[in-house]
Amino acid sequence: MYDPVLGKNQWWSEYNNKTEVNYVSMSKKTQDELERWSKEVKRGAVTLAILALLSKRRAYGYEAVKLLDEKMSFLALEQGTVYPLLRRLEKRELLRSEWDYEDPTKPKKYYTVTKEGLMALGAMTRDWSTLSREMRDVLTEVESN
Repeated sequence: MYDPVLGKNQWWSEYNNKTEVNYVSMSKKTQDELERWSKEVKRGAVTLAILALLSKRRAYGYEAVKLLDEKMSFLALEQGTVYPLLRRLEKRELLRSEWDYEDPTKPKKYYTVTKEGLMALGAMTRDWSTLSREMRDVLTEVESN
């Protein structure tokens, strides 16, 4: 919403001041759109984040969820979201897995990034960097209006 006193879009001022957007002041339509957009952004970002984290060290599923939670609160993933993604990435041969039976009562399936996964990570990282830079440029134009 444009704020004539500030001379800017209100949402931009709230975002720019690093305060959370007040959902109460949003219409239902705007809230729904924000939720849809957020899901789409997260869907693409989580693949990149998983590959990046697992390129540094192997991890089992629950550990990967915790690492993502620590590093990227925006994603706020649940285990039910990450395990299917890990299986899809393994099926596409971007990850490989191996079982660790150190504790036979609780075996853990560890994931590591394959050579193909590292190449995909490099390409995704370049695309993300370009997207981030260009998006910053667009948002800077909006801020200056």
